[in-house]
Amino acid sequence: MKTFADTPLRAGAIMAAAGLVVLAAGGCGGSAGTETPAKAPVEAPAPKVLTGTELNPMLLSADAMPKGFKLNSDGARNSGDTLTEGSTDTVPRDKVCGILLQTAWIRASGIEGAGFAQNDYLGPGQTGQFAQEIDTFKGEDAKKVMAALKKAFGQCASFTDKSDGTTATVKLVRSTVPGVGDEAVKAVQTSPAWQGGATLVAARVGNTVVTTLYSSSGKDKGAGGVKLTKAIVENVQAAQ
Repeated sequence: MKTFADTPLRAGAIMAAAGLVVLAAGGCGGSAGTETPAKAPVEAPAPKVLTGTELNPMLLSADAMPKGFKLNSDGARNSGDTLTEGSTDTVPRDKVCGILLQTAWIRASGIEGAGFAQNDYLGPGQTGQFAQEIDTFKGEDAKKVMAALKKAFGQCASFTDKSDGTTATVKLVRSTVPGVGDEAVKAVQTSPAWQGGATLVAARVGNTVVTTLYSSSGKDKGAGGVKLTKAIVENVQAAQ
């Protein structure tokens, strides 16, 4: 089976914040032709842009992992107390699908934010892997990331991967995940050249995007990644 354990994790920072929600209130009334002045629109406070240090505790700990999964210390990192301005870069079309086979597959969106936290756990004998990442973004970038990832899933419904000395024809099936955060989408990747498959999930909570990858050599194809992602989302919601 295609393994993801040897896929390099991203070292750059990613984080962001969502746009303002405007609540308008107003009315008219009074007596004898008088009008009540319309109330000025009330702006909700902008979500706080969290640092990597603040995001890190929201990642799932070892006791939440499947039996036998252990932390891969080489893949644990975060952006610390420093926030960056973020950036947007176009990902070459021929690179997008390959990125979806990596643990830091949020890079397929081409959008980096202000801070991030990530780690991954390896199953017994490295037969499975669960990778988790939390990123926050400024302005409307979190929504743009989700749109870009959905587009990438559609673009990569079928593609060929050439790595580790093998060639695999990969099929990707995309679907929405209701009831998880503000919006969520998953993609199940399989190939005749693999045993099992991998489930990718992206979920947005305000200005934050949670992405996970669960690869499994079993028939479940990493389906348990949806439940684990929901638990991370709940951690983010509690913090916000």
